[in-house]
Amino acid sequence: MRVGLVIGGLGYGGAERQLYNLAVGLAATDHVVVYCLSDVLEPWGKRLRDAGVELRVIASRGGLSLRRVVSLARGLRKDRIDLVHAFLFIASSYAWLATRLLPGVLLVGSARNCKPEPSLLRRFIIRRAFQGSAAVICNSQAMADYAAEHYGLKGKQASIVYNGVGEEFFVGKSAPSGGLVIGTVGRLQPQKNLGMFLEAARLVLEGAPEARFVIAGGGLLRAELEKRSSELGLADAVSFRGNVDDVASMLASLSQFWLSSDWEGTPNVVLEAMAAGLPVVATPAGGTPELLDEGRTGWLVPFGDASALAGRALQLAAGAELATAAGAAAREEARRRFSIPVMVSETKKVYELAVSGGAG
Repeated sequence: MRVGLVIGGLGYGGAERQLYNLAVGLAATDHVVVYCLSDVLEPWGKRLRDAGVELRVIASRGGLSLRRVVSLARGLRKDRIDLVHAFLFIASSYAWLATRLLPGVLLVGSARNCKPEPSLLRRFIIRRAFQGSAAVICNSQAMADYAAEHYGLKGKQASIVYNGVGEEFFVGKSAPSGGLVIGTVGRLQPQKNLGMFLEAARLVLEGAPEARFVIAGGGLLRAELEKRSSELGLADAVSFRGNVDDVASMLASLSQFWLSSDWEGTPNVVLEAMAAGLPVVATPAGGTPELLDEGRTGWLVPFGDASALAGRALQLAAGAELATAAGAAAREEARRRFSIPVMVSETKKVYELAVSGGAG
């Protein structure tokens, strides 16, 4: 099968990492071409090329561009693509418009993020794109429900394929040299509610003054969050790392992983923390409750409740056996349900159903 994977950009992000993992996995048996709808190519564009995956760049000039639609259609025709799999809502829109010009080319859409689309035109096109897809891959049931509510996704179209975790995350966890080290990874933007993270850190320090905290990720809120950290008296306890290339090593240095988000699709960082053998304490954002087995592989706390987050973290810090058992169970669960081979295999099943007419 000749598969085209379409995405808006290849910068830092969970969907971008998932596209890379899928492209490399598919390339072992199928012909794969990635189409990037912008010139945002670092870090995953270079890594795709280094892995031998063909990459086509169709640069953006801002806004919905019919020229980009035509360029994408020409590229798909030239590469003789049989099936197009679009990542994220905007890519699904462009891929649908392009495949309308290419009779016989199948479209598989995707719903991977619960971010609301503000444009009425884009919402309309996304809805039509899903209607015109042979299948729509959702990375959790929560994501499928969101797409059904906001974009009219029909139940028979939705195929649940959970994200996959790279083998590099299944490494032996090293014991942090500085005692209790708690961290998170993600873009520094409002959805992550890192104000809750900082407030919980302040509460943890009251019971465990030796604790240290790591926030990895870039974003426009960094200066604001650093200021807030200082105001809370956390300047010496909280480290802002910026974008981290080797997330696996960073996770291996932690004692616990926190996710304080107000909304998500299905967060890769939770799966990566599980694979790294970390106990996870998270808000029930998006598909997160589908990833964690409450009380066995992780714990959920209410949105915005810094006190509950800190309380659970202190309980884990005081109970080394509980934390160790949760981390080991999380790694086993990640290996069984969320490895890259599982994700690639399940995705190929959706493709095969779409080709046979069994999906959608």
